[in-house]
Amino acid sequence: MKSIIAKVMIACGGLIAVFGGMGLNSEGDAGFILAFKITAVGLTIAGAGVILNKLKERETFDNHTLSH
Repeated sequence: MKSIIAKVMIACGGLIAVFGGMGLNSEGDAGFILAFKITAVGLTIAGAGVILNKLKERETFDNHTLSH
């Protein structure tokens, strides 16, 4: 179940980062700052998903090696 949640977090975070990245070349400073914040949030969510996925893989690996 953690693997599915991690993959969804990575996908959603990537989508949010792309959405924010599209606004990074906006004209005003306020638009740039907002786009930068959206991109940062998206990358944070995607990063959390990657970490969660790595932890799940490590747990599965540890359980497999301990049982043999």
